[in-house]
Amino acid sequence: MSSKIRNCVKELAKSGDPKKLIPEYVKQSMRIYNNFAEMQFMMEYYTFYEIFQEGTNPYMESEKETAETLHKMVRTYYEAEPSEVQLKEMAEELLALRQVVLDKMQVLTAYTDCFVVYEYVLNRIQYRFDDMETMPEDSVFAQGLVEYIFSGEDNTAVSDNIRVMLGQLPVRIARSRYFDWLRNSISIYIGSDKDSLDSFLYMFRMGAMMYQDEHMKEHYTEFVPVLEELAALDFEKFDRDMYQIYEEKILANASKLNDISELLLQLGHLINEMYSICASAGHAEEKKENDAVRLVIRGINALFLLNGSDVWKYSGEEHVGTEEEKLAWLGEQFEHVEGKLETIYNSVNVCGASLEEVMGSQKEMITSLGLSEDFKILENLSFLSSDSVFANLEENRQDEIVTEKFAEETADALIAECKSFFQGKSRMLRRAVMANTLGVMPIQFHSQEEVADYVVDSLQQCDDEAEKYVAKQLLLEIMQ
Repeated sequence: MSSKIRNCVKELAKSGDPKKLIPEYVKQSMRIYNNFAEMQFMMEYYTFYEIFQEGTNPYMESEKETAETLHKMVRTYYEAEPSEVQLKEMAEELLALRQVVLDKMQVLTAYTDCFVVYEYVLNRIQYRFDDMETMPEDSVFAQGLVEYIFSGEDNTAVSDNIRVMLGQLPVRIARSRYFDWLRNSISIYIGSDKDSLDSFLYMFRMGAMMYQDEHMKEHYTEFVPVLEELAALDFEKFDRDMYQIYEEKILANASKLNDISELLLQLGHLINEMYSICASAGHAEEKKENDAVRLVIRGINALFLLNGSDVWKYSGEEHVGTEEEKLAWLGEQFEHVEGKLETIYNSVNVCGASLEEVMGSQKEMITSLGLSEDFKILENLSFLSSDSVFANLEENRQDEIVTEKFAEETADALIAECKSFFQGKSRMLRRAVMANTLGVMPIQFHSQEEVADYVVDSLQQCDDEAEKYVAKQLLLEIMQ
């Protein structure tokens, strides 16, 4: 299938007939995305039902409404033969449903990042109460860490190593230097598109526990009192009993957040794929009723909705009647699609690689052919076929550029926001936030010597042996 796409792109590059080639490109691309999404949906829908059946995620009931909305649309698509108008409406409804899940995930991510910071703080006081083993002396450890950092095969690997180092070493830089780094980080985006800067600001605020969202008043408010309680603590005065109490509390809430995150991630995958199926349905290949992929999807849907379906007639076995027997029979269908996903995935990569090129070189012809909406859908399908489940479908579609003045004003506002947030917070919490955000910033070092100086200063200026010990312990685990 990818060969047809390649041929279209090659012919367009050779000044072939765009009136003929562009509609063919759309048709083949839509078919590829449709097949890919349907196969992905089959596998994940089956897994989702297994989790539902086993009851392993205690938060399944909390997302019942979202799941039922999805199940009903699956049934409409596979059992009712919806019209073109209905398919378009379903696609729009799925995008709206996706936004609801995305809003919830953003709130959840904000709370998760808060607990990550508090976990960092507790890790740094753990060895006030636990026995410490012998660690390398500061200068020896620093030398080994610097050697590890610059042992990366390329600049990207070295940068990643530096970020890991910044996130684990004791933070002993002055707040003024931290704010200078933050200002420099924003200035790097001068001349870039505003979306890139917005992404940085989003990541920074998340890591700094400063992210605010109107949906926080609607979703997962049970975590708010816990975070307020943690924010009021003076970690410097912790004894062993307090440490154990709050360690258990943080772990319990982290487990809850993980369960909800996994559920939202599964729903996000399913909604993305069902949208892709509906949005590309107009170009989908006609498939047989007993196609293995469709049998599994229809069967799982029937099990979810407890509705009668003629899907079971294809089993050819009269004894397929219980839920377990039906699920087992559906599981047997996977052998019929073994190896096909990898082939389709290669075609998806071809579509994604060629889309921007075709849109850029054939912009006027696409408009004249009335295919602008189709290419917008293809952009969505390309984003949703990536690894990022909650990719923003509007990203990279703005032309606004970051000016020097805008960058300066943004830096002033963010630094003021940080200062306000730090006010009244314990020293350990401030340092934890700084450590959690340093890795988000672009690298501030200009030489190996600057990195080495930072490592040495961080260790030598830290007079909290428990904090220094756990930093060395974690970094040694990473290096080994």
